Amino acid sequence: MSNLTKSIPAEERKLLRKAFWRSFTLYAAVSPAKQGASGFCYSMMPFINRFYSGSEEKKKEALSRSMSYFNTTITCSTFIMGLVASMEKKNSEQPDFDAGSINAVKSSLMGPLAGIGDSIFWGVLRVIAAGIAVGMGAAGNVLAPIVFLLLFNIPSLLVKYYGTFLGY
Repeated sequence: MSNLTKSIPAEERKLLRKAFWRSFTLYAAVSPAKQGASGFCYSMMPFINRFYSGSEEKKKEALSRSMSYFNTTITCSTFIMGLVASMEKKNSEQPDFDAGSINAVKSSLMGPLAGIGDSIFWGVLRVIAAGIAVGMGAAGNVLAPIVFLLLFNIPSLLVKYYGTFLGY
């Protein structure tokens, strides 16, 4: 366990891992108006159910906030999920917390993280992994597709997993 995850209480680490696994469904149900909002809301539900367990009204408000427009690179999405989860926790604990800032932060990070994530993961990492795999495939190595998948997915999954904790 890294120092990043040790500083978070065990119950909240469990919720963060749930959000990470649920984030794989982020764009499973895309609508033109909301993009990945339903997947974002599904990923945030463990936090919302935990933090707002005493108030149905606040839970509805939090679910409604989570269903606002969401679109960013999948790899970087968990950072935003972790950050929003920590803000929802503060909102549930502090009555004077500005709940509007949750969507403002979420919206303001979508664009920059999409640009960074697309550039790094789709523009650089995928091209390098494909170049290595194509070279191997041209030489007749049958493991070329597996090498491509490993070279692309291992860094992506690590960034996605630790991004959840880093955002929180």
